[in-house]
Amino acid sequence: MLIKEVKNFVAGLVTKTEASSLPDGASADNKNWLTRGDKIELRRGSYLLGTEQTGTGKVTGLHSGRMSNGTEILYRTRGKKLEYFDETTDDWVEVGSDLLSTAADGEEVAFADYNSLAGSQMWFNSPNSSIYKIMLANPASYTDMYNSTINFKGKILIKQNRMWLWDRVKDKTGIYGSHIDTGTSTTVTNEDLDTGDGGKVYSGTLAFKAGGATRTCFGLLVKDEDSIETFTDNYDGTLTGSAGGTGTINYTSGAVAVTFAANVAVGKHIYATYYWEDSNANGISDFTKSATRVEGEGFVFRQDDGGGNARTIMTYHDTEYCFHEFKTWALTLTADDTNATNLIYRERAGIPNWRAAVATGEGIYYIDDSDNNDPHFRLLTLQADGTAIIPVEVSINLDLSNYRFDQAAAIEWGDYILFACRHKNATNNNRIFAYNKLWKAWDMLETFASCFAIYGGVLHIGDSVSNNVYQLFSGWDDDESTVDNYWVANLTKLEMDNLKKLKRLVIQGEIARDQNIEVYISYDRGSFTLIDTIEGTGDYVDFGTAVTVGSVILGSKEVGGGGGDAVAYNYKKQITINSDKFQEIQLKFVATDIGYASITNLQYKDIRKKELRLPTKYRS
Repeated sequence: MLIKEVKNFVAGLVTKTEASSLPDGASADNKNWLTRGDKIELRRGSYLLGTEQTGTGKVTGLHSGRMSNGTEILYRTRGKKLEYFDETTDDWVEVGSDLLSTAADGEEVAFADYNSLAGSQMWFNSPNSSIYKIMLANPASYTDMYNSTINFKGKILIKQNRMWLWDRVKDKTGIYGSHIDTGTSTTVTNEDLDTGDGGKVYSGTLAFKAGGATRTCFGLLVKDEDSIETFTDNYDGTLTGSAGGTGTINYTSGAVAVTFAANVAVGKHIYATYYWEDSNANGISDFTKSATRVEGEGFVFRQDDGGGNARTIMTYHDTEYCFHEFKTWALTLTADDTNATNLIYRERAGIPNWRAAVATGEGIYYIDDSDNNDPHFRLLTLQADGTAIIPVEVSINLDLSNYRFDQAAAIEWGDYILFACRHKNATNNNRIFAYNKLWKAWDMLETFASCFAIYGGVLHIGDSVSNNVYQLFSGWDDDESTVDNYWVANLTKLEMDNLKKLKRLVIQGEIARDQNIEVYISYDRGSFTLIDTIEGTGDYVDFGTAVTVGSVILGSKEVGGGGGDAVAYNYKKQITINSDKFQEIQLKFVATDIGYASITNLQYKDIRKKELRLPTKYRS
């Protein structure tokens, strides 16, 4: 009895090669299934964050800022609004009112974190909005830092203790840098905050803001005249009293409130000692330079040589790779910031959108569609056994000609690189290509993502067709994972060119009780026909041993909103086939319900070898 077994699934999606040439375990076509090496499995669903925003729209920015104590705060932009997610109320809170203004309505927004002695900060900017600074300890407060004589509007990132900026409305090809932040600050000692009235509760507003709207404060110390208690700054918006008292500080507005552990005598002064800084004065939002530039000042590098608009800046080793639409520049600053090289790195190597690249430990993954008819996913990395930095194609198995990347976004998450894009017939992003770095394998997901962020160890997406944010691959929270899902195997001759008959097909994997997997078969490139269904309640399911699934997926942390692992069970089903004679055979799987589903092993069992001739349909 001849048996053909498939037990490894490492090749992933292969669309560049004819289905009959694919290795066993590869997929000729799939949607919403993931290659896991020893199996394939149905992707998880998604989970809405906060109150649903009805109607059409688009999340234009998504970013998780992190405070020095590890606390994360998730921000999104949509339309003219900036909002942050409040975990206490489980909903979104608007910062200001239509902060992005009419000019920046619907414009993609760039975010950047900065953590210095002056506190944990989140900055955001776009070509038509102001440049804003938020002290993350006070997520609803902001400082408008824009000053036309000092800084610019555009896309930003912060590294090497300075801000980098590009995509100005009036300059689409220049690369700008701010001053290197030297940590300059001003100390205020024993400023009168309030006066004792015999009670414990006091408040006031520090005077620094009155001297400059772009100032923020940090390092606060509050004490009373009699030294009953001293409050120190925890740098997270809270103050701790030496005698057990508590307090708060808003680093943006300077509002302070303290509650002493004991009463403060009437008439006794309550003092505040603190620091303030202005990032527009020799800080990361100061782009000015002297007539003869000196070390540490702002700069602009011209990259006007026909490469199209500047898209983004990515760092690899000691070089800043400045990706434009059609070319890429390599910009290297010297250690003392007094010289630089600014040279074209690659002709005809560009990216279509500023989010279409992601820097990782092994290099920069990016979408190269400088030839619109032949786009590729590439990795800019160190040449094997060499010292040169070269672009290496990682999508050699994919035909990407039917996809468009003008709104593309990319992110690294765990063992995966994800690229959001759209089918050529769609207006907005509706696909994600997922690249497993371990297996060098691709899968395709149907997901509407305009941007990505990792928040709480979980992958989140901004929706490309609404104003909502979702946790992705989030347990079994909805039925998104079953929308138009399928996994199509390679077209195989079962290792013999002869005509043959197949008597039995054995399929093994794990399945949840509420899930069902339809099994389809195609002979000699004909239509797929449903031959059986693997049911989660079938008598071939081993309910004696449960398998916990759902707590870990593409990333490294728990998914599904913080609990509720799913349970699946091993199954092994034998399907009687009794086929007619065929030369080639192909399988297809479709999950039809909500719950976990995987396939770990396939056996084409009892193969009957027949004559060596063409299938009947091809004979004249």
